[in-house]
Amino acid sequence: MHPRLFLSLLVSAVVVLGVLVVLATAQPITATVEDGVQTDGSPYRGAARDGGTTLLPSPPFRLRDQDGQLRTIEQLRGRPAIVTFLYTSCEDTCPAIARQVASALDNIKTPVSTLIISVDPKNDDPQAAQRYLNKMDLRGRASYLLGTYQQLKPVWDAYRIQPQGEAFDHSAYVVVLDHRGRQRVAWPADKLTSDGLAHDVGVVSRLSTTAETKG
Repeated sequence: MHPRLFLSLLVSAVVVLGVLVVLATAQPITATVEDGVQTDGSPYRGAARDGGTTLLPSPPFRLRDQDGQLRTIEQLRGRPAIVTFLYTSCEDTCPAIARQVASALDNIKTPVSTLIISVDPKNDDPQAAQRYLNKMDLRGRASYLLGTYQQLKPVWDAYRIQPQGEAFDHSAYVVVLDHRGRQRVAWPADKLTSDGLAHDVGVVSRLSTTAETKG
């Protein structure tokens, strides 16, 4: 064999061997977040907040609902909760989220609290909130929390939510809290499904029960 040809083949073999070694020793990919929804190795179908490494607490609040009843984060303790952020005059994203939540509640077998937090305090009022819950089949199954901009802003900030504005749309997410009020899962509106949400509430409920048993 010609020396140059032999040398070329030898170099090629070394390169191929090096690639095979890299592939063999590479760490396997586990849980990743793709397009806002967690995959591979996660028990959830939605995205674990902060990749599941640090659980974000829910902020303390004292807000009135559509019936004038005072609602606080302490009232959610002991069971999973669904929290979302809507406004009553929205004609596209918000109704789609509300319908998915209502459909999920039809299939959730464990006790769960559901909160809708206004992102348009200027225009949302108790009467509008009551009509909205009736229209979306959420009356008696969800509380629509209202307040001033100053009252709601700390809550938006804690959940990483941008309120509705004249030149921009609000952040559209559904968040699942565990029995201690910690943010476990977040669903972006364009990925939300009622089956996925119901599944994740069930997972959070089981994890909460296990934690309480061990604790």
